[in-house]
Amino acid sequence: MKITVFLTGWLVLWYPIALVLGHKLAWQPWQAVTPEQKLPLVLSLYLVSPLPIWAVTQLDSQSLQDYGLSFTPDQLLSLAIAVGVAVFGLGLTLAVQGKIGLLQWHREKLWDLVKLSPLFLLLALAIALVEELIFRGIFQNQLQQDLPVWATAMAISAIFAMLHLLWERRLTVYQLPGLWLLGMVLVWARLVDGGNLALAWGLHGGWVFALAACDVTGLITYPSPAGNLWVGKANQPLAGLAGIGCLLLTALAIGLFPHIFSLWPGV
Repeated sequence: MKITVFLTGWLVLWYPIALVLGHKLAWQPWQAVTPEQKLPLVLSLYLVSPLPIWAVTQLDSQSLQDYGLSFTPDQLLSLAIAVGVAVFGLGLTLAVQGKIGLLQWHREKLWDLVKLSPLFLLLALAIALVEELIFRGIFQNQLQQDLPVWATAMAISAIFAMLHLLWERRLTVYQLPGLWLLGMVLVWARLVDGGNLALAWGLHGGWVFALAACDVTGLITYPSPAGNLWVGKANQPLAGLAGIGCLLLTALAIGLFPHIFSLWPGV
């Protein structure tokens, strides 16, 4: 009930803004968005998120730290490590696909990537912060009061995946299993990080950053718009075996996270 009220209140707050933006962008609510329409709509939705987040903290007498968000040096280190792991893992996955001819790299776009990377990274971390605080923070804390960890993880990941249908239904349907697995990996990241969100936030932000940077700059292209079993239906990464494999390997890698920290004296 609390999760439903939270999501409903958030959408109600955003709806007037969506109508104004939709008029300017030639978009109707509940209509699939184009890439040009999506960014301003997503940013406007997330810009109103502090109000419902503040409301739920007041109702539950909780702080952001209770939901796993803090900005201590060790958590900032976790964030940085996670961004690096996400970018490296996805980059390696794309490099292998390029090597075997599943996609093409356009090295002439590298300078565009360098110029735009700071902006992409800032936006990716902002988007990931809101989503992690809500899904792996507030929602996870709410559900785990009544459900075992595995059931909480499955439920949150299902909600996380289904809500992506808000933006694009046809392409998102192909990715629902992958989005669910992504949510599970991020729950696992919070558990590995002792209940903190930094590791999940960094992984999420790193993936968003890398995919957005490649897409917007045109750094990679695919031979066929239909895609295939490896790169995903319609070239959607989370609909293909390569993307799923990247997530599974990342989950395995972050299991080593406590051992990495043991190498840092005083952390």
